[in-house]
Amino acid sequence: MTSLTITLPEAAKAYIDRQISNGAYSSADEFLTALIEQDRERQAKQKVNALLRSTLQKDRAISATDEWWKQQRQYLTA
Repeated sequence: MTSLTITLPEAAKAYIDRQISNGAYSSADEFLTALIEQDRERQAKQKVNALLRSTLQKDRAISATDEWWKQQRQYLTA
């Protein structure tokens, strides 16, 4: 692991502290790691949506087979 020092507005720090005291997260590290993962998932969904929109705009059907989904997962995690 590596270390990172960040500066936050007081309101953001207070929010993180509340999340920890409420038991949602055990530490600021865990909270920020969860936010990063959520952002990765959001970006992956945006890629899928863009791909689907592009395909639909081309007015051609796609066959969403298990193999197609496997390829999409590989593309999105690359």
